[in-house]
Amino acid sequence: MPLVLLTVLMLAGPLGAGNLTAKQVLEKAGRNYDAVRDYTVDAKLTVDSPSMHVPEMKIKVFYKKPNKVHVESKDGFAMLPRQGALVGNPLRDMAAGSDLSVERSERVSGDDCYVIKGTFQHEERSAQATVWIDKRYFLARRMSVNPEWGPSVSAKLWYMKVGNKYWLPRRTEATISLPPMPDENPDAERKPRGPTIVKLSFANYRVNTGLNDKVFQKQEGSR
Repeated sequence: MPLVLLTVLMLAGPLGAGNLTAKQVLEKAGRNYDAVRDYTVDAKLTVDSPSMHVPEMKIKVFYKKPNKVHVESKDGFAMLPRQGALVGNPLRDMAAGSDLSVERSERVSGDDCYVIKGTFQHEERSAQATVWIDKRYFLARRMSVNPEWGPSVSAKLWYMKVGNKYWLPRRTEATISLPPMPDENPDAERKPRGPTIVKLSFANYRVNTGLNDKVFQKQEGSR
């Protein structure tokens, strides 16, 4: 084998290394989240909204696969904006989508990430999504979701390792942007509406304790 070709192969590493498809990347990332069957966690929630005032809240979040969520607060009032929650597996809907592709590589907070784009169906509407998944741990570091109607969401996620086994969010920040209302006159003078920013910080995870479904029944029945 020519010396030049041998040198190139040595630098490139094993054949096919790093050439993962978008679906393979999402599947590898999904295994991190699927290892968590349920958890309970203490959280601090702050909401910065141009349309309403929401006081900072200390809450307790209960989660169970695939998408059960219950929130409690010592103040008796608990609110967790659905678009900004990012609990459980944030890639579940996208992994089942179509037209998935690895667009490029990009660094996010010092981590080299796959940038994956695709479309998926959620609550009877189509959405376009972009997700940044780091190449080392296969965790979603950033996300952007733009549905055909309704609010668009962009998010950043920071992680910690719980019990030296599970990667779970340490902090999340979601920016929710509302589109113009259908009856709004684009030529009329009006104040611009800023986005709503939802920040969550987490502590004291208790993972895979076997949460009973009764924990979630009250909230599900009130929808």
